[in-house]
Amino acid sequence: MIDTYVRMCQATGMQTDALGRRRDPAQNRGLRPLHPLLAGGHRSRSIRVAMSERAWAALDRAVRLSRAATRPRAIGELLEEALGTASGADWQEWQIRKEKQLLNRAS
Repeated sequence: MIDTYVRMCQATGMQTDALGRRRDPAQNRGLRPLHPLLAGGHRSRSIRVAMSERAWAALDRAVRLSRAATRPRAIGELLEEALGTASGADWQEWQIRKEKQLLNRAS
């Protein structure tokens, strides 16, 4: 795992970080990560999505109602749920919902 913080090496008398860069005395605590670490088994990717304004508004409402820690994680949870790949999702429950929808459309 890559260390997200910069370690300071002061034994030489010069302030440099673990990568050999000179650091200002105000930077002696290192760099802080901009984003929280992802949970195990998660991967972050950028995607471009085109939807109608109505769909974007619905997505924004769903994200606001989500209890996820971050907006990207909330969107990820919504996508996982829509794809039926949500962690802990029961495939039999999904199958039953799908069959009920098909029966409702057929009647």
